[in-house]
Amino acid sequence: MIYHNYISHRREEPTMYACDYDTRIKPGATFGPAIRDIYLVECCTKGYGSVIIHGREFPVKGGDCYILLPGDTVIHTADVIEPREGVSCGIDGLAVKRAINQVGIDSQNPFAPRSAFAGILAEIEKLLALRGRSDLGADMLRTQCIYGMLGALLEGIKRTDSSEIITRAVGYMEANYHTHLTVDELARQVGLDRSYFSILFKEHTGLSPHSYLNELRIKKACTLLDLGECSVATIAEKVGFEVSGFSRIFKRIT
Repeated sequence: MIYHNYISHRREEPTMYACDYDTRIKPGATFGPAIRDIYLVECCTKGYGSVIIHGREFPVKGGDCYILLPGDTVIHTADVIEPREGVSCGIDGLAVKRAINQVGIDSQNPFAPRSAFAGILAEIEKLLALRGRSDLGADMLRTQCIYGMLGALLEGIKRTDSSEIITRAVGYMEANYHTHLTVDELARQVGLDRSYFSILFKEHTGLSPHSYLNELRIKKACTLLDLGECSVATIAEKVGFEVSGFSRIFKRIT
């Protein structure tokens, strides 16, 4: 286990702790597991790889920006043919924490909107150009660059097409309907506040997220019922319902 122990005072103003190029990575290389106590922003400019957070793997390709949180257990991998390349920046501060929370980035949803990639990359490249400078002016420019990154991140959420957001949410439902999926979790997955997500979802589908999920589960249950291989109780559990409430919801929807 590798632990990068940057001393973070979690001040209001954002602070940069590290900034570097992620180049010359060997094909198939693996780094980690590592734990950091700051936020690590990484932009993949070309190639492929993955980042594994708490055992869950997220594929990474050129044009992706992801943010790793303090305390995340992370393993980085590079593709065996086209290893990833890019830049990375370690930052911290209360302003950083608030912006990342507002966007909805967490250990289960580490990616920034793709529309924010260019802006974030540009600010990290400015930070790289400031390496080696220790004067007060450079410190102020670094702070300005970090705020620029946060601004690009927040603007990226505004520019993300709403239909794309709902498509992602529906895809997540399709993959996880059998779990104890909640509207809060769905909102986090697409980086939106719960109430705004619910309004947006209904505008696009005509149903609330909860109703859409129930109808999806009932559709899956009907498929299993037609097969005739499982009991009603088993089917209810397989599609994510509590057994006690399954019949009532089934009758209401069908």
